[in-house]
Amino acid sequence: MIAAPHNSRTLPEAVDDDLCLGAITEQAAQLVAAEDPALVAAVAPFASTADLAAAIRAKPQRDDEGLPYDGPKVQACRPAQRLRLFADDSNCVERSFDYLAGAELLDPGPVRRLATVQTSNGLHVFPTEDGEPIILDPHVSRNALRAALFRMGRNALRNAADVATQRLRLERLIGTDETKGVRGDLGRARAAKERGWTTWHDGKPIDDAIATYARALAAYQARLDELPRNAGSVRNAGPATLTPSEAVEWIAQLAEEPSIRFKNGLGRARNGAQAIRGVLVGRPICVADVRDVAFVLALAEREARMWGPAGQRVVQTCAHAIDKLDQAAARQWLDERAPRNAAELRIGGTRIRPNIPLIAALGRITGRLGTRVGIEALRLKLATMGVTPPILNTIEQELQREGLSLGALAAPPPMPGTLRALTPEVLAGHYLARKL
Repeated sequence: MIAAPHNSRTLPEAVDDDLCLGAITEQAAQLVAAEDPALVAAVAPFASTADLAAAIRAKPQRDDEGLPYDGPKVQACRPAQRLRLFADDSNCVERSFDYLAGAELLDPGPVRRLATVQTSNGLHVFPTEDGEPIILDPHVSRNALRAALFRMGRNALRNAADVATQRLRLERLIGTDETKGVRGDLGRARAAKERGWTTWHDGKPIDDAIATYARALAAYQARLDELPRNAGSVRNAGPATLTPSEAVEWIAQLAEEPSIRFKNGLGRARNGAQAIRGVLVGRPICVADVRDVAFVLALAEREARMWGPAGQRVVQTCAHAIDKLDQAAARQWLDERAPRNAAELRIGGTRIRPNIPLIAALGRITGRLGTRVGIEALRLKLATMGVTPPILNTIEQELQREGLSLGALAAPPPMPGTLRALTPEVLAGHYLARKL
């Protein structure tokens, strides 16, 4: 469904944008309604709107320099804009026009509208589908357009369709008159019953078809009534509210687009996002996933700056919450697996009972900060508690009898004064032990 363009009155540099985009939208709708042969031929090779968008995105760019004889012009624009159908070197206005008309032929379901926003490269025109930007210029990112829509008050923080687009979509489903949408289906079903039909065209009883259409009409109308009627004039008037799941999904979307610029970045971003989702249901972050989680949060924090303070607060709040939830989940995991009676070691008349929570916490730090640094820090910290290297050696011998081992922690420490004692890992371990 081709609808009126997004309201652009918030752009001082584009005071005539409504008239300009409105004229372009009207022209696209006329081509679709008339099934223009040139438009039909241009769209025929494409099986989906995604294929069409990819083909338009791959075209070279030629800016409109305002030359009077450079192609047909839309005089409603100030200055007049060049507008050619499926040109080989189109600019952003022509790309948007091609997609608006071509996508409508391929799939008339979504609500499509044109929008103008301010980007780092100046004013940019692009189409939206159900409020979501369609990327047709390879030099403009999806996050940049989403952020621009949010700053203009035309899109929610979670990138859902704006209220005006939701109303358009529901009105289309209901039917703009008695012959269209669910209203039209319900009217035709009732007329068929009056003429004596007992079954509908799908073979179901006519009464069942009427009941189904009536329920759908009531549901769509109820959803439409819940939407505010004058939401278009509101510009970020209230605070943005997100559920924890929505915040995590938003952060995952933010990080996914820039992640493709890194080696294995997309896989890392998806793995980190999956680990974050696990925290919400009580699963602690695996040591192997910590790097990917940090990768996701770092990319999301950088991209969220385009949304302004609201976007940055969402990422920062989510990061703090993830850290707290991970700690709680890790403590619960350790408590569930801790022995009922604390282990102890008897050597002659000496009884050693380790502080299990402290050792567990140090063990987690070991995994997160690096094996060698963590081992040195843990070894020094245990020595201050009376667990010296000889005692660790005795514990290692007892563990090996049970088929267990302390691993690298049981290895003898480097002798003071040797070069091995001056390696970065050992020095960092000494520093970390003093800070714990």
